[in-house]
Amino acid sequence: MNTENLLRAVRPVHVLILRPGESGVTQPKFWSMRLEGLHPVHVKNAAKALRDANKSQDKPISDDESLKVSGLHRGLAQALGGRSFDAWRDSEGKLIEFLNTHGMTRPANLISWSRMPMDSLTARRVSDRLFNSGLPMPKRIFTGVGSRFFAARGRGRSDIDALAKGTVRGEEARLNWCLARGDQIVLSLDREFDWDAEAPDHLDLTGIDLLLHAFRFDRIGPAFNLLGDNLVSPMLRPPEFRLYGVGEDELALDLRVFNIFRQEIDRSESGWVDVIPLPGNDNIAFLKGKGGAFDWVIRDQRDESFSSNPLHPFFKKNELPKAMDTTQLKAQLYFSRGGWQERMEHSAETRHYEQGDVAGNWPGYDKLVEQELLASHFFIPPRRVSGHVSDHFVSHRVGKHHLMVSPLITIEQFNAFLTGTGWDHIRLEKARSAKIEIERDLMSINADDSEHLPASVTWLDAIAYCHDYQQRSGLPVRLLEPDEWTEIAPLPSVDCSHVTSFRSVSVGDGECLDDPIYEQLRWAVVGGDGKLGKNSSQCYRPDGAMSFSPSLNWTTNREGLSFLSVAGFFEWLSGYQDGHAPVAEAGRGILNTGAGPFGSLEPAHLAMRHEGAKVGFRLCYVAHPDA
Repeated sequence: MNTENLLRAVRPVHVLILRPGESGVTQPKFWSMRLEGLHPVHVKNAAKALRDANKSQDKPISDDESLKVSGLHRGLAQALGGRSFDAWRDSEGKLIEFLNTHGMTRPANLISWSRMPMDSLTARRVSDRLFNSGLPMPKRIFTGVGSRFFAARGRGRSDIDALAKGTVRGEEARLNWCLARGDQIVLSLDREFDWDAEAPDHLDLTGIDLLLHAFRFDRIGPAFNLLGDNLVSPMLRPPEFRLYGVGEDELALDLRVFNIFRQEIDRSESGWVDVIPLPGNDNIAFLKGKGGAFDWVIRDQRDESFSSNPLHPFFKKNELPKAMDTTQLKAQLYFSRGGWQERMEHSAETRHYEQGDVAGNWPGYDKLVEQELLASHFFIPPRRVSGHVSDHFVSHRVGKHHLMVSPLITIEQFNAFLTGTGWDHIRLEKARSAKIEIERDLMSINADDSEHLPASVTWLDAIAYCHDYQQRSGLPVRLLEPDEWTEIAPLPSVDCSHVTSFRSVSVGDGECLDDPIYEQLRWAVVGGDGKLGKNSSQCYRPDGAMSFSPSLNWTTNREGLSFLSVAGFFEWLSGYQDGHAPVAEAGRGILNTGAGPFGSLEPAHLAMRHEGAKVGFRLCYVAHPDA
């Protein structure tokens, strides 16, 4: 293997460097550069790629000091821990000797582990923990890669219940049942269809193995972090969990499960990587695995390029409502060096609950992080864009702002938007280009007699409507934020007292669910076959007809704004996260904002037909201070 290939990156690596010419500036600017490896050729390629991406017809690239080749080479070399590019190039031999001495011969991804949530461990989180946490450099980190843990995907609680033949009830009983059979084989399995490629063809699960499978996501997941020493050796600090607003009994159970997990990984020879700093270099650490495999991280590295448009490639930046522009906050988080992102997120969420807030008014990670930055005086938020008072909106006082909120957008209004803009065709072409399986047939999900009822659309459609309304009216409209919706929503009106905690549901081959809960809640959405909610076969068809039931309950808030207060109708809110967005239901006072690592968000490209429900939206904007 030649040295260029040996030093290649096994994942996207983005490095922050001070732009040439910015030294000594009060608020310097940085470049984020994609680095393909540690070899001098990779440094040169990164500089060339940046220059090519920033070519302009208006100004020769040779006249732009921030893109000078020598400055970019020097900046990257310094980010890698070298004094200069020449010094970094000359150190290549010593770097190869270092790798050979430690038996590191094969570049491999030793961080990303598909058996845990994908954002549990990332290269940035490892880098921040090693370089920016202020904690001692650990000798080893458990990433899980290459280990036997959690190989039997899909196995867990239901298997415990089946093996116990109905004799266990509750989490602690399941835990104790497994512990009583600790090293005893309780389940023998041959490879199943959904196991990953690294799983063996046969697995014998002990009681402990089955316990860990059962509690993998909800109890081990919150502990699978680098905040403290949960996953490092030596373990010198007590465990830290990304859990919030839970009681002492729950925490005690989580701690029991974690201690079992920690005991098991300590016994394991696989899944661990040795942390080996590069001598004489404060910016690179190598991770050594089994069989010559190795990985590396750089101080202040990023996992992706900077983007001020989270909806790319479906929307271009100029197609987004200007009131939903989060560029300044995202740039602050991305380009600030020396920070510990995971600790900041954890502190932000901890602060939310310590101040007496709950999951019900959880505002989303962006807002929480912004509040944390404000509390630390490291961030001055941009002034909210505002507009004149319009009679088409109802005025509300929310916090320090004069918030104007519209009624729910109707089928008639949305159809006018489709006709006037051609959005019904544009959206399908955008989805095809972006490789998104968007809800194709909006007509069937709005199969109602009255066009004055709320339109049911995808979150992406709601954003397009906001932008068009902004263009036509000049008002900086957007979707409500979760905390704003909580502030203005009326009290819930749906009577849930008739809902039974345990329901017997039988489903025959080829038949749909027949769950009585929809009748008990007086569900407001009925399929074309006359059945409610997910009992209808229509919700499983891409063109299934869904309409409102004949009897709908409307309520008003303190300012006289109308809400459709029924079970089964939701409203889209701001707070897009990785293809999903928050929703709220006025009828039962439900707010789904993704609170915590397992919070519920809805796919932004669908209109909740798959849930046997409908989801609409309303507009809002901040009025001028003198309104």
